[in-house]
Amino acid sequence: MKQLILLALGLMTISFSNASIVVVNGLSHEHNLQKDGKVQGTVVVRNTGEKSKRARIYKTDVTHNCKGETVFSEAVTRDRCNAGWLSLSDNEILMEPGQTINITYGLTPPADLDKSGSYWGVIMIEEIEDLDTNKPTVGVKVNALVRYAIQIIGSYDDNAVKQLEIADIKLDTTGGEQHVRISVQNSGNIMMKPIMILEVYSTDGEQIARKEIPYQKVYPGYCKVFDIPLADIPAGSYDSVIVADCGDENLYGMRFTLPVLDLSKS
Repeated sequence: MKQLILLALGLMTISFSNASIVVVNGLSHEHNLQKDGKVQGTVVVRNTGEKSKRARIYKTDVTHNCKGETVFSEAVTRDRCNAGWLSLSDNEILMEPGQTINITYGLTPPADLDKSGSYWGVIMIEEIEDLDTNKPTVGVKVNALVRYAIQIIGSYDDNAVKQLEIADIKLDTTGGEQHVRISVQNSGNIMMKPIMILEVYSTDGEQIARKEIPYQKVYPGYCKVFDIPLADIPAGSYDSVIVADCGDENLYGMRFTLPVLDLSKS
C-alpha cells in the first residue's frame, strides 16, 4: 500500500505561486519620540508581479527570549508595546502590477506614558490569497504567501538607561557544526544594537581568531541570542573574550575558556 501511495504522489504535478509583494524601504523603522506631539512614518510596498495582489495590514507585538525564539502576538502583554498608540492609514490594500503604495503610520504617545526609553511594536503586511475559481486540475498547487514584519521603534533620548548583560555563553554542536551561543540581556530602558565580537587566544597570548557578528536589536527587558561559528578554529582549549560593542563607548565584555571540539572523532 505504501508503494502505491508513493507512486501516486510521484505522478502528481506540483506548481508554485510566487509571492510578489515587497517592502521597499526596510523592515525596521526608528524614531525619536517627542514629549508632546505625533511622529509619522511611511512603509513603502510594491507589487513586482504580473497580477493584482491584495494584502492585509495589522499590528502585533514582538518579543525575543534567551532561547533564541522570536514571538509575535496580536495581544499586548507588556508596558513598552506601542501598538495601542500606533495608527495605520490602511488595513487592506489592493496593488496592481508594478504599483507602489505608501502606508502611513503615526505614533501618538498617551499623556500618561513614561517619557523615557524605547517603545516598539510591529506592522504586519500579509498577502491575501483570492479565491481561485478556475476549474481544479490534477496535481498539488503550493501558494507562497508572503508576510512581512516591520518593526516600529520609538525612543526618548532623555533619561535613557543603557545597560547590557552577557547572560550566558555556551558551546552548541547542533547539526554537526560548532558555534558559540551568546545570550545578551538588556536590563536598561532603551533599545540597544550590539555588535558581537569574539577574540580567541592561545595559552601564550597569540590571537588565534577574531570574529564579528553584525548588530542585532536587543529590546529593554528582553534577551537576544547571537551565534558565532567556529568552523575554522582548530580543536583545543582557548582563552577567549566576548565583547558587545554598542557604540558611544558602551562596551560590555567577558572572559571565558572556549573548548573547541574535534567533531570528526565524535
